[in-house]
Amino acid sequence: MSGTSERSRLPSLASITVAFVSISAVLGLWVAYGVISERARSFEEASLQRALETRTRGIQTALAQALYREWNALAAIRGQAVALTSADLQNRLNAIVGNGDVVSWAGYAETDGTVIAASNGLLVDQNVGERPWFREGLKGEFAGDAHEAVLLASLLASKGEPLRFIDFAVPLNGPDGSVRGVLGLHLNVAWIKRLIDELATALNVDIVLVGATGSASASSIPSLPDLSGLGSLQRARSGAIGTSVEQWPDGRSYFTLTVPELDYKGLPKFGWNIVARIDGSAATIPAREMSNYLIVRLAGMAGILLLLTALFVVAFIRPFSRLAVNATEIANGSDTYPMESNRTREMSMISAALARLQADSQRQD
Repeated sequence: MSGTSERSRLPSLASITVAFVSISAVLGLWVAYGVISERARSFEEASLQRALETRTRGIQTALAQALYREWNALAAIRGQAVALTSADLQNRLNAIVGNGDVVSWAGYAETDGTVIAASNGLLVDQNVGERPWFREGLKGEFAGDAHEAVLLASLLASKGEPLRFIDFAVPLNGPDGSVRGVLGLHLNVAWIKRLIDELATALNVDIVLVGATGSASASSIPSLPDLSGLGSLQRARSGAIGTSVEQWPDGRSYFTLTVPELDYKGLPKFGWNIVARIDGSAATIPAREMSNYLIVRLAGMAGILLLLTALFVVAFIRPFSRLAVNATEIANGSDTYPMESNRTREMSMISAALARLQADSQRQD
């Protein structure tokens, strides 16, 4: 009796089969979900990185082309400036500046730093010998990062923010090859910002130009906050290329890319590095949607697997249970007809063995 009670507490073959299939399905589907979701996120981030790199390179190229046009204008005067009179040179410099939206000032200073010709006559006869563009221009071709206006601040009308310039400078050489002076341009940073804003809006990406000193030279982000704590800014300061998803001071997460300044047709470098960002949800939403899609599909697969398991239990496991009951009745001496089952070879063998055992028992009786 105790043996019968102990056996009744043992799990049935059907319950063990269902439990095994269920646990295997849960583990298998969980592993599949994790692997596929991770691959989907990796693929989405890689695709987003390629897209962001392409957009950023496009902005770099467009900006470099715009700057190269002004550099070419300076180079065109360079070849003729030594032979021009001061009046003719000033006329050429006036033409370069135009309405002042792009080039705010253009001038020529002799080796002692005295300006002898300049657009609209601004700074003529004044000494610019201590200005970086002049000192570096004596040494060779020079491009200077953004800085606030010093000598021109009170001479040029400015609405809103203080005037800021980037500089181009080239030495002018005489027939004997000696340096006769320096020709310089001050380009308005407001023009660069307008250009970056238009490109960033068209390509749906935010851009920050990080100067050689580590500060932002120009940006398409309104009211740019302090970025000193960002890893992307640290990468930009070191000139490293990299991508990351990081939280910005506005509390939102962005997918960011840092790239160094682009080499373009001999255009001198400003020492810029670029930080480009795009909303981080662009990296997470498609992966999340893919994960939700997977959950639905994997749940459907689990349901189908459980249904097939139930059919398997009914077709093959339940007959084993009935055969076990039949064998127990025969062993207890009941005059029970041996169950016949041909569902599987093993069940057929057990059924035949029970029939022989019962026949032998009856002959002995």
